[in-house]
Amino acid sequence: MMNIREQIKLVNRALSGTLDLYGVWAKKHGLNYNALVILYTLDDCQTCTQKQICQWWALPKQTVHGILLDFEKKGYLTITANTENKRERLVAFTEKGKAFAASILEPLYKMEEKAMKKMGQEQRAQLIACNTNYYELLKEEMEHGE
Repeated sequence: MMNIREQIKLVNRALSGTLDLYGVWAKKHGLNYNALVILYTLDDCQTCTQKQICQWWALPKQTVHGILLDFEKKGYLTITANTENKRERLVAFTEKGKAFAASILEPLYKMEEKAMKKMGQEQRAQLIACNTNYYELLKEEMEHGE
């Protein structure tokens, strides 16, 4: 039977490997991993703040800001002041940005969906439940543990 450290390594390897696949996909499309996850987030949220992107992917503010400025220069998105909170900037795709993101994300979404479908309903439910549970327990340990 495997010890707990070996099990943790395998979980972390699988997570890291999955994220690495996104990096490979990004590179194929002339982007880096961070730029891809920003597109992914904007496609998901439609409009969000730079802070939300940073928090969701644990990316440094400067990294996200630089990518957003680059995308804005290319005409892919707009960055506007939030009327409710003047310090926040709202980020959203332009039509050109939606088309650019779709050209990269739609084939990726199809592959994600195919992979998930191959797992079957029961395994998908287990994957979600186990990942969520591990995240919540680890978070609890980090907040209240030693």
